[in-house]
Amino acid sequence: MDKAKILVIDDDPVCTGVLLAILGDDYEVASANSGSGAIEVLTAMRPNLILLDITMPNINGYQVIKHLKSDNSTATIPVIVISSLVEESDKEFALKLGADDYLTKPIQPNAIQAMLDQYLAA
Repeated sequence: MDKAKILVIDDDPVCTGVLLAILGDDYEVASANSGSGAIEVLTAMRPNLILLDITMPNINGYQVIKHLKSDNSTATIPVIVISSLVEESDKEFALKLGADDYLTKPIQPNAIQAMLDQYLAA
């Protein structure tokens, strides 16, 4: 069985490293450290799911969600936000833009796995 493809978009190398460590054995994982880098990766890889940070320079996570959801080729890819923004208004805004779910940092491996199980169940 092919491994599900996950794209991690986060400008923090520590967070990216933690996610890669959690996901690496069970999934095919690619990463981008910026919104613009993510858009480039998306042209080469069609992930089954995206894990996305909000606070990034230049193109932030909200802008990435808008881009993903406005493009027919990426609009149906589930997007799970993993952010240090903990206000309910941040979560509501991300969900309104089209994010499928919202987790807050610090990264909780069990919560990540539960989300992956939910969104990647075939």
